[in-house]
Amino acid sequence: MSSFQTDPKWLRPLWSTQTGLHLLKKQNRGSSLRSRPKKKKPDQGIGALKSTTGFVHGKRREPSAGHAQSGTITKGRSLQDRALEPWLLQLHASTTVDDFWLALQRLLNEAVPFDALIVYLNFFDFASSWRAARILATPNAQRPVRWFEERRAVDMTPQFVLSRSQRTKVYRLSDVIPATDELRRTAFFQHYLAPGGWHYLAVSLFWNGQKVTSEYALRRTEGQGDFTDAELRLLHRLHPHIETVLSRLIEQEEARAQRQWLEEFSDHLPYALIFLDLELVPIYGNREAHTQCAQWNFGTKQARAIPARDVFRIPELIERACLSLKKAWLSHNVPPDSSELSLSARLTHPRDRQLTANVALRTDMPGVAAKPGFVIYLSQESRIENLTSPLPVHSLLSRLSPAEQEVARRVVLGESNREIASGLHKSVFTVKSHLTRIYDKLRVRSRSQMLVLLRS
Repeated sequence: MSSFQTDPKWLRPLWSTQTGLHLLKKQNRGSSLRSRPKKKKPDQGIGALKSTTGFVHGKRREPSAGHAQSGTITKGRSLQDRALEPWLLQLHASTTVDDFWLALQRLLNEAVPFDALIVYLNFFDFASSWRAARILATPNAQRPVRWFEERRAVDMTPQFVLSRSQRTKVYRLSDVIPATDELRRTAFFQHYLAPGGWHYLAVSLFWNGQKVTSEYALRRTEGQGDFTDAELRLLHRLHPHIETVLSRLIEQEEARAQRQWLEEFSDHLPYALIFLDLELVPIYGNREAHTQCAQWNFGTKQARAIPARDVFRIPELIERACLSLKKAWLSHNVPPDSSELSLSARLTHPRDRQLTANVALRTDMPGVAAKPGFVIYLSQESRIENLTSPLPVHSLLSRLSPAEQEVARRVVLGESNREIASGLHKSVFTVKSHLTRIYDKLRVRSRSQMLVLLRS
């Protein structure tokens, strides 16, 4: 469901970025981007540009009477203008959608005067709807979802974009319908532009292959005039900057959503799962992990009277095992994905033999610029034995090591031993050894019995 974002509170600017500065300097060096100097015309300097926009630092301001009568804006900014540099840097430093929204308003407010701004992030299907993962709008452009969908029925701009042989990145409404009289007779203008006081529109589109993923639209009043060719050229030059940030943020937002789904799912699993970084700082632990860590630290009986999440800490025995694995890995000069070194340990609580833990240092992610981390599975044998039969698949798999779980998963998918060995880059003998241990842990005698158990 789409959501609307009002102007956020001012966030502290983030300036520490190299990407934006590099791209900015690269564009400033390009001779093709240097605009020819123009003679300054009366009432068309920086002061005139600032006064014609409807927003100053995100706040609504009505154009003055003098500028409302001044006609078309003919002078625009250039990327060489040092006044744009801090806003470009802030744009590239954005780490959240709210940061991006604030930085984009500031940048466009300084670069291309506008009265209203709408941003569509991550369209569900641009070809059929305006619905997007998020719709950000300045206060004077906020509308309910239904308004956008009703507008779609008479909006000619999507068809203009989709009918072109080449991907359009920037365009004006006057490029779609050049004749002013014809435009003003359309239902789109009469019902969705004129009531807001808007007469002119400029749009910047962002693509992924042949699909439009996001866009922002600038709207102007009649007094501000249409967007000039110089302003469209500037929007073209801003496009790669904004596209770079958008691509990064959308990928980040989707990864965050997927992680949240997994966390919500694992919170309801009957086994305990913990992720630690290389410094043993907890990254994630599900509900069962909190419960079982309390049992490790305080004993099963006392743990029942304690709010497990509030007293959560990694048991000392497990911490020592993690440090030992880390030391062993750092002291051996082996490739990150090498199988020469065992980087896992199985632990049993010294006083309660039913509490066990499997600790693994995951280093097998070549090509990923991230430090290794620990994956810890905790189990309580009495809970497993008391579950009704047949056992849930996730509970059954909790008895297996990560390597054994992967072999079991591939068996369920119907792969042969040779196919499993090829897919995991192991020998067939190693796969057979894994299967022997799997049969023992699952208390089955054959591959067919294991398949019946895991598919039930």
